[in-house]
Amino acid sequence: MERPLTIFCTTLPDGSIIELDGWRRALEAALEPWLDDRQLAHVRRFGRSPNGQAETPEAQQNVLRAALSRLLARAQLVTHAAQQAKAPFSTATGPLPHLGMDTQGRPLLPGWHAAFSHSGEAAFCALCPGPADAELASHAMPPHALDAESLLSLPPAPNAFAPSELPRRETGFSQQSINREALRRWTIKEALLKASGLGLGMDPARVPTGGFGQRAGIWHGPMGVFYWRSLPSPGHWLSVAQQVSAKTAFQPEFFRPLVLRQSPTTLLRALSALRPRV
Repeated sequence: MERPLTIFCTTLPDGSIIELDGWRRALEAALEPWLDDRQLAHVRRFGRSPNGQAETPEAQQNVLRAALSRLLARAQLVTHAAQQAKAPFSTATGPLPHLGMDTQGRPLLPGWHAAFSHSGEAAFCALCPGPADAELASHAMPPHALDAESLLSLPPAPNAFAPSELPRRETGFSQQSINREALRRWTIKEALLKASGLGLGMDPARVPTGGFGQRAGIWHGPMGVFYWRSLPSPGHWLSVAQQVSAKTAFQPEFFRPLVLRQSPTTLLRALSALRPRV
C-alpha cells in the first residue's frame, strides 16, 4: 500500500499575551469536538500557569506558545483527515472519529499514522494514510517519528554527541556552522529515539547520525533497525525515522515527504469550518 508522507508546518502566531491567549481559546474551542477526553485533558494542561501562580510576561508568553504549538499540530491532523474524508476517492464512511492517544502518548486517529513535533517557533505534523482499524494499524507498519529544531535554538550540550560527530573550529568551520550541524544531528537522534520508544532513556551520544551533511541512514539499535532521513525546512531542521524489518513493506518514497506550510489563520479558519459527517 502506498503511504505518502506529508509534513505540515505552521509558524506560531505573534502577539501580546492577551492576543496569544485569544488564539489559544479559539483553537481549543474549535478542536474540542474532535478530541477524546485524554487528548482534551492533555492540551488543556498547556497555556495555564502552574498552581495558579503569577508569572513574568516572558514566562507567560512561553507557556502560551507551548500551548498553541500543541493545538496547531492537532488542528493540522484533524483538518487534513476531514478534508481527505470528503474527497471523491475516499472510502471513509460515517463521522470523523475522535483524535485519541495511545499508551505512549502518540496521536491515534483511525485511518492515519501521525507524529507531532514542536520547535518553539512552529508546530509540525507528519502524517500518512493507514488502516482504519486501530488494532490493524499497529501491526501493519511501525509508526514513524518526527523531530524539528529551529535554527534559532541553542545546540545541545557537547556530551550529547560522539567526538567524531561535530567539526571543530580549528578545522575552519564557523561557530554558526558547528551549531547548525549539531542541531541537524540532534533532530536525527531525537527522531530515532522516539521511533524506537527509548526516549531519553538511552544516551543520545550512542545514537549514530552518519557523516557530515549525510541526509539519510540506517541505525541498528537495541530495539531493531531504523531508517532515518534529515530534511531542510525554512528556519528549521527536520528528521523522520521509522523501524524497518523483513516484514515491513518499506518504500523509499515514504522518506521523501511533501512539506506544506499553513498559516495559523488559514488553519483556524479550516478547523472552524468543519462539520461532523453523518
